[in-house]
Amino acid sequence: MAFWRKKDKAANGEVKIFFASDLHGSNVCFKKFVNGAKFYGADVLVLGGDLTGKAVIPIAEQQDGTFLALQHGEAVHIKDKAALDDFVKRQGNIGFYPVVMSESEYQALKSDAIGQAALFKRLVLERVREWAEFAAAKLKGTDIPLVALPGNDDFHEIDDILSQAPHFDFHEMQVCEFKGGYQMLYCGGSTPTPWDTEREYSEEQFISRFAELLPQVADMSRCIFNVHVPPFGTALDTCPKLDGNLQVVYEMGLPAQTHAGCKALVDVIKQHQPLLGLHGHVHEGRARINIGKTVCVNPGSVYPEGILQGAVITLQQGEITQASLTQG
Repeated sequence: MAFWRKKDKAANGEVKIFFASDLHGSNVCFKKFVNGAKFYGADVLVLGGDLTGKAVIPIAEQQDGTFLALQHGEAVHIKDKAALDDFVKRQGNIGFYPVVMSESEYQALKSDAIGQAALFKRLVLERVREWAEFAAAKLKGTDIPLVALPGNDDFHEIDDILSQAPHFDFHEMQVCEFKGGYQMLYCGGSTPTPWDTEREYSEEQFISRFAELLPQVADMSRCIFNVHVPPFGTALDTCPKLDGNLQVVYEMGLPAQTHAGCKALVDVIKQHQPLLGLHGHVHEGRARINIGKTVCVNPGSVYPEGILQGAVITLQQGEITQASLTQG
């Protein structure tokens, strides 16, 4: 049955994409994403940036054999090794980087900002390598690529790791051939955020970035924009408004809303009308919309809950026949 289905897909020129974004270090979400190739019958996996997490969870071993972790500024007491293993797994699944150390190592690290930054980067890169190994093992023997680009939170050092990883097809600031005779335009990073993250660009810089990429597109009607930041002023980039202390602003008892996307991207899509836009960055912006003839999707993200939000998009003979949001 599967043989004939695969043969029919090829005959019809069908390409099924499973797309997700903003996994932010969540082990369980990444595993669900890779397993989604089989679950959804996808021909290609597309990851839209912000692979990496945001914080280290230090765990200090105590003299009595217990452990003391610091999470969100609060102490968490862990009674034994079994409880430690469970705690470490749970923290990894919600995107944190738990690390066990001695009490003396923890005390020394508390006042060492440079050491903290180095530890964080080391743990981030270790998990990226672990993910690359997991994907290679799961996708071995298939012709399913894992297409990815960086988000604004991703260290530049992940580029070399993923560019060399089996089954990963990692790009940034490129236009490349894609399955089924399509092209994919890769543009990572985001507009400025309150958190001053790794890859942020002004609107003027995005104008220059798109000016560099657009001439490389052979046929806009068969081009997929894999652009981490969503288009400005749409359902895809709507998010809570924050004050100067990064607290949600309330109006009439409800969270005030704002937009965090890219204005230059809206202009590019309106003018050039690519086939499809795949976006992320704004976790609350889960939606599928049209900008003119272009279908644009942001699957959103609730990675701290261990839930993977994604989208299944089917292309056939230069048209989109399915664009459905998924959750699981």
